[in-house]
Amino acid sequence: MVRATNRTGKLLIGTLALVIGWGTAASYASAADSGFIGRMTKQYTEFEAKHQQAYNRYYRTEKGLYDTYHRQMTAVYDKMLKQARDDLNAMTATFQSDIASLKRSYDENSDAFREYERATDKDRAGDPMNLYEDAMDPDNAGGPMDRFEDSLDPDSAGGATDEYADELDPDSAGSAMDEYADEVDPDSAGSVMDEFADESSVRSSGSVMDRYEDGELTLKEAEKLMAQALAKAEAGMDKRIEETKRAVQNRKNQSLKDIRDAWLNARNSILSQREAAIAAASSAREKLTGTGISFPPLVLDDWMTVVVNGDYMIFEQPPTVVDGTTLVPMRAIFEKLGASVVWRASDRTITAKKGKTAIWLQLGNANAKVGTVARKLEAAPRTVNGSTMVPLRFVSEALGAGVKWDDQLLTITITSSASAS
Repeated sequence: MVRATNRTGKLLIGTLALVIGWGTAASYASAADSGFIGRMTKQYTEFEAKHQQAYNRYYRTEKGLYDTYHRQMTAVYDKMLKQARDDLNAMTATFQSDIASLKRSYDENSDAFREYERATDKDRAGDPMNLYEDAMDPDNAGGPMDRFEDSLDPDSAGGATDEYADELDPDSAGSAMDEYADEVDPDSAGSVMDEFADESSVRSSGSVMDRYEDGELTLKEAEKLMAQALAKAEAGMDKRIEETKRAVQNRKNQSLKDIRDAWLNARNSILSQREAAIAAASSAREKLTGTGISFPPLVLDDWMTVVVNGDYMIFEQPPTVVDGTTLVPMRAIFEKLGASVVWRASDRTITAKKGKTAIWLQLGNANAKVGTVARKLEAAPRTVNGSTMVPLRFVSEALGAGVKWDDQLLTITITSSASAS
């Protein structure tokens, strides 16, 4: 509104000048360098296009990462729920078959027989099998799977995914992307783009270009002031971009941590309650028959979280374990650690550089080089779903980064030597 008023004011003043003294206004216009005015208009247009493109590029990248992670963790949730339900049904079928068989040899009215029936009944509230079912039930309010489900629901107010989605939403007032969007909007009063647009416009009353056109500034003065205005605008945009990236990463860190913790809680609750249910049923059966009962272990998929220099990472291809070796996405981690990565398709080689350190690898080749030193890898680099994967240990060997594995949190923490110091 302020900018519109200034520009409207300039138009009114210009009209009044025509009425009062056409000759004076004409002399101002002829004195001004139309070429310079054109260059400043072009400079602003290019500045606006550059930063709006940068905004769009950043938004697409971060939204893509959000969508990728949400898709991946939803798949983890769906698979774990199916595995647990299938296991519960299989255990229930085994118990029912066992009870039917035991009825031929044991008194089903005995206390021991009834105790075994109770221990294997998933519909008896509060008993071990029922608690096992509750642990995996997303409709059990406040239960572990309910909390895991809520953490993934973008419509669950205050949940991890809801907060993450809001930070990336340019229509969510006060979010990082909302403030960035405002900064690149020439119609957002007081924004960097708005202020630079004003200074660049001959129609904005009191602006550099308005004063130049009116003859209040010489060409040299106007050039100097516009150079300062451009530098100020670039600095303002740089500041906004850094603030946005940090705010988005901070939110990402908290949300991914919360989702990881909700998943681990659900996973561990399912496994521990299953163990308790089997132990209770086996104990009851042993009292009845002298022999307990056992089941094969339930193996739920692991999800490895990667944290690099304190920031939680999202990958198109998550880390994976092949023949006992943990493989991680090379490019994303190396670039996060400050290395440049170049892929050469002709010989399927990857060259990475960080400072004076050069690293050479080749797909399918377990021999690598760090500087001039040959290194033998635990496993040859390979492509998985379009991502080059390398042994986790090589990250430490190649870039001198600290690598830690947390077996409780299933989390890989990578810290560059600079961050560690």
